[in-house]
Amino acid sequence: MNSQVGDLPKIGAPALRALQSAGIHSLEQLTQVTEAELSQLHGMGPNALGRLRQALAERGLAFRKHSGMDKTIRAHLDNIRAEDGQTQFKAFDYLMRETEKPVGWAYEAWDELVEGLTHRDNHVRAITSQLLANLAKSDPKGRMFKDFDKLLNVTKDERFVTARHCMQNIWKVGLGGKNAQQLVVKGLEKRFHECVTEKNCTLIRYDIQVALHNLYNATTSSEIKEKALELIESEKDAKYKKKYAGVWKK
Repeated sequence: MNSQVGDLPKIGAPALRALQSAGIHSLEQLTQVTEAELSQLHGMGPNALGRLRQALAERGLAFRKHSGMDKTIRAHLDNIRAEDGQTQFKAFDYLMRETEKPVGWAYEAWDELVEGLTHRDNHVRAITSQLLANLAKSDPKGRMFKDFDKLLNVTKDERFVTARHCMQNIWKVGLGGKNAQQLVVKGLEKRFHECVTEKNCTLIRYDIQVALHNLYNATTSSEIKEKALELIESEKDAKYKKKYAGVWKK
C-alpha cells in the first residue's frame, strides 16, 4: 500500500516510515540530504527514491549534492580544542549557529565530537555535547541512537556547569524525528529518577522539566507532556513538585 504525508509523493509504507524516523516530512526537507544518505535508511528502496527524485524535479528542486565541510568549518572544529578561551568560544558560537539548520558535514565531524565528550578539558566536553545535540537534525543514518548514552552521560559530568550545558541542549536531539523524541524522553526519564542520589538533584530535575517543555513546544507531542507530568507526580516533596509544575504554566 502506498502512503503519503504532506507534499511528499505516494511511496511504500516502509520508505515513508524511514523518512519520518529521519525527521523528513516535506519535499523542502529532502533538499537538505543527499540521495546517497537516503539510500542508507532502512526501508528506502530504489522505487521510492525514484518517486522522490521525480517529485523534487517537478517542483524545481533536487536532493542536496554531496559537499564536504569547507575550510572555515574545519578550522572552527579544530579551534574547539584551542587553549585560548576566546578562540574556543568563537568556534563554539559559529558552529552552534551553523548547526541550527541541517548541514552536510555532520558525519565528517561526528566521531571527533563524540570523542570530545570525554576530553580532559570540560569546555570541550560542554561544546561537543551541545554541537552533537544540534547535529541530530543532520543524522539520516541514525547514528545518534548508538551514541546517545554517551551524550546523556555528560549530564552527569564532574563539573556541574558542563553537565547543565549538556542538559539544557540535549532536548534538541528530539528534533531528529519521532524515534529521536522517544529516545530523549526515555533518557530524561531515567535521569530524573537516578539523580535522586546526586548533590544537585532538584536543579537537575528542574532542568529536565525545562528540556521536556522545550521539546514539547517544538513538536506539540502530547506524549512528551504526559511523561513530564507523570514525573512531576512522582516527586514526593510538595515544594519541588510545585516548582517543576510551574515550568508547564509559563
